[in-house]
Amino acid sequence: MALTPPVVMPQPAQVLASRNTVRADDVGRAHATISELFCEHRLAPAERGLVRMSLRSAHERGVGIDLLDYGAPVRIAPVGLEDFHLVQIPLAGRAAMDVGHAHVESSPSVATVPPVEREFTLTWDRATPHLIVYVRRDRLLSVAGAVFGTIGGDGLRLAPRMALDTTQGRAFLRAVFEMHDAIEHTGADGAYARALAVEVMLARLLAAVESSASRFLSAWSSAAVHEATRGDRLYRRFLERAEADAGAQPTMVAIAEELQVPLRTLQDHVRAASGRTPTAILRDARFRQARRRLLDGDPTRCTVTSVALACGFGHLGRFSAEYRMRYGESPVETLRG
Repeated sequence: MALTPPVVMPQPAQVLASRNTVRADDVGRAHATISELFCEHRLAPAERGLVRMSLRSAHERGVGIDLLDYGAPVRIAPVGLEDFHLVQIPLAGRAAMDVGHAHVESSPSVATVPPVEREFTLTWDRATPHLIVYVRRDRLLSVAGAVFGTIGGDGLRLAPRMALDTTQGRAFLRAVFEMHDAIEHTGADGAYARALAVEVMLARLLAAVESSASRFLSAWSSAAVHEATRGDRLYRRFLERAEADAGAQPTMVAIAEELQVPLRTLQDHVRAASGRTPTAILRDARFRQARRRLLDGDPTRCTVTSVALACGFGHLGRFSAEYRMRYGESPVETLRG
């Protein structure tokens, strides 16, 4: 019998309900608001340059909770976090983060943890309100020293993905919600309750995300961190296959045969691990390959049509329209950029 209560994601209206909501209906104001709160960045809406941003925030002594919704699909490219960490949790919908060649899909069961001192890009779909946990780097380093004793010679680096449906992930979520309630329901005389809730949340964060400190101490293996069941391993092999052959249009049948599993088994495991259909994931892989080719292509020799066909897109108009929705610019603009 489980003694741990389940975690139920809050509705956006429940998060920081006592705080004022800052709104912005144009890109310039939205950009200025978020730059002041977090860091300088590039904000590219995917629909006619429009956003409908709403923001509620509560920050205190280097730790905070934010509720951010752009109200439209956007692409965000921060210049660099440098002195703070973020844990970004979609309360609904889907988002993604690209760091170098790594691509992390996020959802209510998977959070993204952007890197410090390294460039990355975020893409948020429409209707993806995010609960964001903000932690100043020195606060987390202090707790990491207490938890691990040592963090190794390379400092503290966090993995870009945090699974929220694991034991450690659920514990972290509960700690976040308890910190939220301490912030919302205690006044000036509740400083001790808030400080205690923050310390618990920071410790749970370090337990839920793989880090350079945990690897340095061999506290976990990568498989243990992500609770790699057979289905998880099959899902990762599927992702590797999809990315490797994105331009060759691999079919689900061909991939299932290569991985030596029934097609239905592969489909079920991919959907269980990601919450998405395999076809959608394959399509994402083809778009990523198309974007890489356009970014690397010579505009005097390469054409959008040749790239689209090479990556498996037979209808140029639909490819161009969806490309703009995903990346905030046309394929031609990427190629000429």
